Amino acid sequence: MFFFMRAFILIGVLVLLSVKVFSQGEIDSEKKVLIRNERTFYILLNTNGGGAGYSYAKMINIYRKKQWSFELVKIKDPKEIKISGDPNFRRYVYGKANDFITARVGYGYLYKLYEKKDKGGIEIRLFYNSGLSVGFLKPMYYYIGSQELFVEKFSQSNHNIIRGGASYFKGFDETIVLPGVFVKAGASFEFSKRDILLNSLEGGLILDVYPKKVEIMANDLNKFYFLSLFISYRFGKVVNPRAIKINTE
Repeated sequence: MFFFMRAFILIGVLVLLSVKVFSQGEIDSEKKVLIRNERTFYILLNTNGGGAGYSYAKMINIYRKKQWSFELVKIKDPKEIKISGDPNFRRYVYGKANDFITARVGYGYLYKLYEKKDKGGIEIRLFYNSGLSVGFLKPMYYYIGSQELFVEKFSQSNHNIIRGGASYFKGFDETIVLPGVFVKAGASFEFSKRDILLNSLEGGLILDVYPKKVEIMANDLNKFYFLSLFISYRFGKVVNPRAIKINTE
């Protein structure tokens, strides 16, 4: 949590300094793109996991865009800590019942607050989207036994004789699908020096909600919702561009 708080503060300071420093900077004389539909990929870190995604944004006017997104994210319980049992076996998370991955399919809007006017400047935008969050719960298996080895799921009866984690692929055929919904909102700071390219840092909040408790750990503390902070790096380009030449003379 403290890592993400420091990261948000650092990003905010850098953005403010960049806007101030470059506000009187060199005027960009390359062709300016007028029709700014966007196709981007991104990687993100949450306070409870991380993942990657893709989005497409369609221009409505110079200040607003529609946005469609898809992302695949692994969600962890805050109490997940990997430990070593027998050095001949994989490390494992004690008490973990299931691995949880969610696929988010969303729709929303992107709003421009501050336009980039110079080379090296920063464009500030707000965004939000919501949609379907499809979770996948895959059972975790462990090597159990003091002399003879067995591959079993975690339980209260075998928790004292875990030797290590079994293959991650064990249990895929037992995966449970859990549909839910999500809401995501935040701010984006686009800093590419090329008008047709996109590079941005983002930060904000994500809320996933499911119809029942998601059993990640083998205890009674599991929740039916996950609220997390996130930071992400987005990269891509403007598609179907229409451009004009800016005369700087």
